[in-house]
Amino acid sequence: MTEGTERPFRPWTIRDVVDVDVPAFALRTYLEQAGVRRFLARASGGRRLRAAAEVGCGYGRLLPVLAEFADRVAGFERQPEFAAEAARLHPAAEISRVTTLANLPAPDAAFDVVLTFTVLQHLPDPLVEKVAREIRRLRAPGGHVLLCEETDPSHLHGDPSVETEMCTVGRTPGTYSRLLAPLRLLESAPRVIEPTYPRADVGLYLFFGE
Repeated sequence: MTEGTERPFRPWTIRDVVDVDVPAFALRTYLEQAGVRRFLARASGGRRLRAAAEVGCGYGRLLPVLAEFADRVAGFERQPEFAAEAARLHPAAEISRVTTLANLPAPDAAFDVVLTFTVLQHLPDPLVEKVAREIRRLRAPGGHVLLCEETDPSHLHGDPSVETEMCTVGRTPGTYSRLLAPLRLLESAPRVIEPTYPRADVGLYLFFGE
């Protein structure tokens, strides 16, 4: 592997993303959208946002919430099948299929809000540093970053040093504050998930701004 390139990652499947039955996932989607909506309302201050983006948008289940608040919505996704599905389901959004989330095809300061939802927790440490730099680059002055990620450092699955393996890495809010500095952590709140899920603690919303 040459310097500056990323190793290929193991593709995810829909089953990896939708890991519960349909009724539970319907409730989960509602709860996720409600959680994101609350922070977008704070970010917008009652006015339309110019543009918002989701880094690692999957097949786009949160893109409609971004569109409630922003005139322009973009999604960046590594996996071709997910990017294609997002483009099919959300034709008004700008979906970009990328080879790495560490190099996104958008100009500096392009978005008033940048969202990740359970994406950074699946990236190994060297890559998450690069993706955090990209997120900071994309955020417009006065804009915000909203993360929803695993924050319990004891929650570790897989080998986070191998990019071709699936992994989950719990990182503390302090770690994300360091990754996104000089942005400040303005608020954190528990992620709410369907009550039948085996774990009640499934991470935090972390809302950053100036």
